[in-house]
Amino acid sequence: MSKRGFLVLFIVAAALVTLAVALPSGTALAGEQQAKGDRYLLTMPHTPEQCLKALDDMEATSPQLLAKTDWGCMAGDHTGYLMVHAVSEQAALAMIPAGERAQAKAIKLNKFTPEQIKSFHQKM
Repeated sequence: MSKRGFLVLFIVAAALVTLAVALPSGTALAGEQQAKGDRYLLTMPHTPEQCLKALDDMEATSPQLLAKTDWGCMAGDHTGYLMVHAVSEQAALAMIPAGERAQAKAIKLNKFTPEQIKSFHQKM
């Protein structure tokens, strides 16, 4: 292999490693995202009295999801926030502890392009 070919191969490999390190844990690339379903924001509110139980339940059910969940408890917002990929709202909610599901919400998320926004204005 020529020096130039080796250099190109090295740059491509370095770019792939950089991309893999730069992506947050759990981030899906376009093809993976479609395979995993839609993106949902799960909100899991609880009272200050229920806080420790909510944390214990999440740890017991899935330490991996516990690690990916953001909590507002220390700021007085007793809610867990978790981004997941799921095929439906019900499937998203099924990922969290059963005790948290009654108050939890699964909000299906989407992104808008400038073209879509323009078409929304045109329809009004």
